[in-house]
Amino acid sequence: MFPVRGSFAIRSGGVDIAEPLGDSGVRAEIDAASFGRRGLSYRMLAAMRAAVGRQGLDALVAPVRPTAEHLRPRLPMAEYLREVRHDGLPADPWLRVHVRAGGTMVKAAAASMTVSGTSAEWRRWTGLPFDRDGEIEVPAALVPVHCDTRHDGVSYVEPHVWVRHPLAA
Repeated sequence: MFPVRGSFAIRSGGVDIAEPLGDSGVRAEIDAASFGRRGLSYRMLAAMRAAVGRQGLDALVAPVRPTAEHLRPRLPMAEYLREVRHDGLPADPWLRVHVRAGGTMVKAAAASMTVSGTSAEWRRWTGLPFDRDGEIEVPAALVPVHCDTRHDGVSYVEPHVWVRHPLAA
C-alpha cells in the first residue's frame, strides 16, 4: 500500500476541500499462486483500514481492480458491478472481500489508469502482434487495448471501482 494523503484536492459543489477527509490505498497485491486461500486479503485490507484510522481520518477510499473482470473484457464495468451471487455479495472475489469488510462500492472509475506505448513496445510486453487498428483483447486486461497503426500508438485505459470504507473515529 502506498498511502496518498493531501496530494490532491477534492471538489464538492464547487468548493475545494483542503483538509484530508480520507486516505487511499493505491496498490495491494498478493501472489495467489504462492499465498492464495490463506485469508491474507482480509488481513491486508484490515491493516490498511487500521493505518488510515490511526491517522484520525474517517475513511479509506480504494480504487479497486476487480480480479475476475478480465475474463469478460468487453462487459462494461458498471454492468459487471451489478453481478451478484445468490447471497447478494459481489460476484467478483476482490470486491467481495471489500464489501464483507464493510466497504461500499461507490462507482466505477472509467479511466483509473492509462498505459500508452508504441506497437513495438506492446508487442514486447505482450507477445501480441498489434498489427491492426481497433480494439485488441490482451490477456489479464480488464478492457480491450486500442491500437492505432497509422500513428503507431497503443493505449490501455483501465477502469477500477471506487470502494469507500468508513472508519470509526
